[in-house]
Amino acid sequence: MGVQDVEASYDINFCFPIRELENDRVKLTPFIPSVHGDAFWAGTRDTPEVYTYLPFGPRPPLAGLTGFLNADRDNLSLEVGMLICLPACQRRQLTYSAVSLLLQYCLELPGARGGGLGLRRVQYQTDAGNVRSLALARKLGFQLECVQRWQRVLAGDKIGNGVAERQRDPLPGTKGRDTAILSVCWDDWEREVKEKICVPGMTMYAPP
Repeated sequence: MGVQDVEASYDINFCFPIRELENDRVKLTPFIPSVHGDAFWAGTRDTPEVYTYLPFGPRPPLAGLTGFLNADRDNLSLEVGMLICLPACQRRQLTYSAVSLLLQYCLELPGARGGGLGLRRVQYQTDAGNVRSLALARKLGFQLECVQRWQRVLAGDKIGNGVAERQRDPLPGTKGRDTAILSVCWDDWEREVKEKICVPGMTMYAPP
């Protein structure tokens, strides 16, 4: 069975339509474990630092890539999250380009430009101590809404929020994560964010 046959038969199982997204710098393809899993794991297994600020890993793939989380069809919202960029591809603006594509697909109205989903809100969560992730989000036009303290329980080998473990905690040996929550909403998009990121080379191609 060829790659195209696998892609045609694989059930992505997501509540919004998913397709390949592309601009002059990067192409996003729906992740299919049997097609992409080996290459992704080969690129991350020897570089555990790419998982430093994530609540999982390192372990074999299917744990996280650039993509969509916490989708809510009724409220026209979802989250862009679990951003992992392989070391060999870092410092080339590929993560910026990828999230830019996802924003365009989420917030553009159906029938406009490349044809989007017309959502009202795109959320972005990151460890409050992940300076690079926060800088990326702000560069893309996400606005900080709040920091939720102790929002996640982390394994003891993670960085955590730096607060010492309390005595007799029900989960001894674990750490806590403070999570920064940011968003781009449809009015942010129309007012300034779209003009900021839809520049030559970054604009999403129209679907075939």
